[in-house]
Amino acid sequence: MNAARLWLWSLALFVATLALHTRHNTFPFYYHPDEPGKVEQVLGMRPWNFHHPLLLLSTTKLATSNARTEQTVVETGRWISAMFTASAVVALSLLGYMWRGWVVAILAGLTLMLHHQLFELSHYMKEDTALLFGVAVSFLGAYVFSKKPGTSTTMLLGAGCGLAISGKYLGVIMLIIAVPVLCKQSVKGRPWLTALITLLLVFVAVNFPMLRDLNTFAQSFSRETRLVVEGQGQMTQSVPHTRYWSIFLTNTTPVIWVLLLVVFWSAFKRRSEWLTLHWIILLFPFAFAIALSFSPKDNDRYFLPATAIFTLLAAVGVGEIARHFGGRERMVEVIIGSLLVLAQLPSWTADRGGLIKYWQAFQRDDTAELTAWLREKTDPADIFAKDEKVRLPDAERHGSDLNTSPLPNQILSEDYAADIGTIPELRAKGVTHVLITESTYKKFERAGLKPKPGEVAKYESRKLFYATLRRDFDPVRVWPRGTVLYLHPGLEVYRIAP
Repeated sequence: MNAARLWLWSLALFVATLALHTRHNTFPFYYHPDEPGKVEQVLGMRPWNFHHPLLLLSTTKLATSNARTEQTVVETGRWISAMFTASAVVALSLLGYMWRGWVVAILAGLTLMLHHQLFELSHYMKEDTALLFGVAVSFLGAYVFSKKPGTSTTMLLGAGCGLAISGKYLGVIMLIIAVPVLCKQSVKGRPWLTALITLLLVFVAVNFPMLRDLNTFAQSFSRETRLVVEGQGQMTQSVPHTRYWSIFLTNTTPVIWVLLLVVFWSAFKRRSEWLTLHWIILLFPFAFAIALSFSPKDNDRYFLPATAIFTLLAAVGVGEIARHFGGRERMVEVIIGSLLVLAQLPSWTADRGGLIKYWQAFQRDDTAELTAWLREKTDPADIFAKDEKVRLPDAERHGSDLNTSPLPNQILSEDYAADIGTIPELRAKGVTHVLITESTYKKFERAGLKPKPGEVAKYESRKLFYATLRRDFDPVRVWPRGTVLYLHPGLEVYRIAP
């Protein structure tokens, strides 16, 4: 009977999470800088580049075998991404059940389902949710194996590690989790060999095209390693840095902070009862965040596995508090659990956080409003110079698969509008308007970021361009930087024509 209830709960949680996380995911495929390249690989317009393992792209290609347009592929890929998230939420909820019972399972599932970071990243055809799926299955497999060692549980652990590595190269960290768990148990046979064979079978099945082109794989893996070590683009920063401390704050709530302290206190008080795996789960998100801080390449999406495990631990914390209230245990769980779940809805920081804020943000499209405004307020003979992050529709680049027709104007575009020329040089080229994004020029104002060696002159030139533009000209139209940066990058229009 309990197994049937778990199956029903898992199915209901999966369906509810998938339904929620696929709302408002139809924005144009070219808004996210990484999605067009992935779409082209799925459609066969370019070969696999293996910047990441193939769990996301292989699954999307299988699901879009008859697709012909970029937008169709990207929306399917976003659905696949949301399916990975929903599966991860179910796996972590089941882990919560095995750890502390039904209340923790329900709280973990609901809190993760309503978490704004999981909700946001489900809307992109990106590998972060595939990694989370593998991490969640690995932890679930490790817990099941530690409780009931056997061939099937060993295979589940091996499959989880294979999926994690197939999600992103970073997924190899799950081997650090699996090895001590496999070695700790005294079981007959060689569970490590069973887990390894299962891992390899999963990895080969998902990544067979990569194994057939080892030269491209080696080049791409070297590229990714170099980015992790040196930073992305022309900028870097000193390591270790504290960037992920602020990311932790924006992806958690005061309720979670208190409950994490409770879990630590409980772990210390009941340390003799805790399994090795309990300690691994408790320390994993902290160790993961520290490891990330030693790379100059940073992004809040990299923090997703830590966010999920912090949220799971908070649900465990509810159970740890309630156990001290005797006959009122259930009432305490309901009260504190409700606070934990409801705290996911509002925003706890000025600029980020809160499911409601993200839900609303995905319903607004500043780029579409900018395009309509330019069409109405400017002359077709006007010439625009823009940052690459101003994602105007472009027939040459996006084909006919557009949500709106391209502007009739001549448009000059570079990663940084500053690279097109100085303001006098832009005027000499006939440029009338400069279109920039706050997401671009804020890089030159962020503490800790600095140019790589050999990029100092270009860095200073770009910094001077944006400072001069914003000092000497008033914007004629502004769309403020918002919660979802690909839809609200902070668009600003300046008229520089005399």
